[in-house]
Amino acid sequence: MKTQDVIRIKKKLESAGTRFIDLKYPSLIGNLHHITVPFDRFDWMLENGLGVDGSSLPGYKVVEKGDMLLFPDLSTLFFDPFFEHKTVSFLCSIHSPDKLVPYMRDPRTITMKTAAYVKEELHTDAFFLTELEFYMLGECAYGEGPGYSFFRIGPGKENVQSITYPIRKKGGYHVGPPQDPYFNIRNSIIEALSLCGIKSKYHHHEVGEKGQVEIELVFEPLVKAADDVFLAKYLIKCVSQKHGKWVTFMPKPFFDESGNGLHMHQYLGSKNRSLFYAPKGECYMSETALNYIGGILHHSRALCAITNPSSNSYKRLIPGFEAPTYTDFAYANRTSAIRIPGYLKNKKVIDIEYRIPDAMANPFLAIPAVVLAGIDGIKNRTKPRQKERLPSNMLEAIEALKKDHEFLLQNDIFSMDLIESWIEVKTKEFEEVHIRPHPREFDLYFGA
Repeated sequence: MKTQDVIRIKKKLESAGTRFIDLKYPSLIGNLHHITVPFDRFDWMLENGLGVDGSSLPGYKVVEKGDMLLFPDLSTLFFDPFFEHKTVSFLCSIHSPDKLVPYMRDPRTITMKTAAYVKEELHTDAFFLTELEFYMLGECAYGEGPGYSFFRIGPGKENVQSITYPIRKKGGYHVGPPQDPYFNIRNSIIEALSLCGIKSKYHHHEVGEKGQVEIELVFEPLVKAADDVFLAKYLIKCVSQKHGKWVTFMPKPFFDESGNGLHMHQYLGSKNRSLFYAPKGECYMSETALNYIGGILHHSRALCAITNPSSNSYKRLIPGFEAPTYTDFAYANRTSAIRIPGYLKNKKVIDIEYRIPDAMANPFLAIPAVVLAGIDGIKNRTKPRQKERLPSNMLEAIEALKKDHEFLLQNDIFSMDLIESWIEVKTKEFEEVHIRPHPREFDLYFGA
């Protein structure tokens, strides 16, 4: 950023009475972390960066070489509405302190490298619109240890309306008040998102009757879209907590209820024109679109290790709940891995909806991985082939990624170092769940 732009930003912050700077950055698995510095350290911070301990963040560094540096991206400026004192916030890139170059495992750097690769390889841009599905709960208790394991979640006993006006099973889609008791909270969430530069398309109650809701964002360029998902989860949780509610993006928090996805609408092109559009193509889809779809579907089993990276993710990818189970695509079909929307009036901005991912994914890894799979399909002219079954658990997905990851290494965007670290972290997560007794096992086996 030019010196005069930095001076302009600093003057703007000074005139606004800024007291603190909050630097936000993702861990490898996508959790938000932050560190706060007094505003009078602004110039020093820009010049020197801010040191953090990467060994305390899973998948980043070993303790013997734990040092990393944060440098703020000034273009991501927003005033955090949840700080008592006037606080400006920036998203950060992570650098190696020895060479002062972007750290190869920094997820946001990968997103920026992917955007540059799309521009360089195809002379265009990638646009994403994401749907954030989550459950809003009034109470949640859980715990586990030697000799006990439990969870108890629900809308909350104080929610009298949900008792007086119950929602039937799978009947929550677009229900109106008073069956939908969360519309005012969602309005507050939309206002908070807007204050922080995140635009929303709409919000509504979702299918799950136990407080499932959805907030849909708008199409944004690739980096901005990933930034918005990352920050939206933070803002949604903060607003909800102020209203005495707790939010979970877990893909399947309730047995036999609708799951939470992170559907990714996407296209290549410009703000007003999609390269996926062909006026005489089947379903108005161009050859580029079909090859892009072919690439994503061809790599979907491996992609699951990044787009669905939790043991809970595979409890959602089952029949009967509008969730995909195969690598297929179809027009207006919400059980397909890729849906071609059927209600789009302006076909010139036609997009595809990738319905497999969930919000356990790190958006700075998942969105680039999907794009790289699509570009691989374009480069190899991959046609959508016979559908395959999606992985039934996280270990299957990890094994698929071990065999199929070359498409991620294009232009040195992902590195083998990052992929190996990701596999190590996620394998450990899987084993932590797998080795523990499950309450259902006591139902089945305790008295046998």
